Amino acid sequence: MDLPNFSRSTFSHEDISHYVYTAGEGPPIIIIHELPGMTKECVLFAERMVAQGFKVYLPLLFGRPGQKAAPIRFLFKICISKEFYALKHNKTSPIVTWLKALVRKADAETQAKGVGVIGMCLTGGFAIPMMVESAVKAPVLSQPSLPLGFSMGTKRNLGVSPEDLKIAKQRVAAGEQLLAFRFDKDPFCPPEKMEAYKEVFGDAFEYHELPSDQQPPGVGCHSVFTAHFVDKTGHPTKDALGRLIEFYREKLQPLEGV
Repeated sequence: MDLPNFSRSTFSHEDISHYVYTAGEGPPIIIIHELPGMTKECVLFAERMVAQGFKVYLPLLFGRPGQKAAPIRFLFKICISKEFYALKHNKTSPIVTWLKALVRKADAETQAKGVGVIGMCLTGGFAIPMMVESAVKAPVLSQPSLPLGFSMGTKRNLGVSPEDLKIAKQRVAAGEQLLAFRFDKDPFCPPEKMEAYKEVFGDAFEYHELPSDQQPPGVGCHSVFTAHFVDKTGHPTKDALGRLIEFYREKLQPLEGV
């Protein structure tokens, strides 16, 4: 699948290189795709944000743009990948170091107050360690799922190193906020994980839980802004998108005098 509305470049940092698709003008947002990859629904989500006046950076971490593939295939690759820690507790995945460098690039190319980021599913919690970069002014978590597992300890684990979590907490103490979304019956993002985030960040963690029964019959309840998004006024996912856009506009307004 070609992305005619996006320009493609290769971004490298240390020993990691990935394609990054970019489109739009305005405050920058890094959209980190989920499993099974940069699907057509993910691209459509990015295009919606471009239409709202943002510059979108869409890194391709695995697969191909628009590719439809069985999630289990990519999940196996991620579990053995050196870039992702899918099963490790209290560890920040190495790919986040590359994403932090992408934040610095986006910040250098903008005249806004900072950079927005959103992770989804397997990348949903990446916004927390990315807060190490002071340029991240609008971190968003959508159905964060790592680390994978079914024990209570795993369900409550945030998949972030103590060092990165400490810096994120310091930034929250200084006034930063976080935004999070999840379907209430999502089996991959358990409620215990959201409770753990709330305990760590307190009132700075703005959590929106969407009712799963609002989905059409036969449709899942996991991907808030992509596969299970319903573009219909009054639908919970449509309202969630509205709050997401509002949050980014609040936090990423262009610098005064620019």
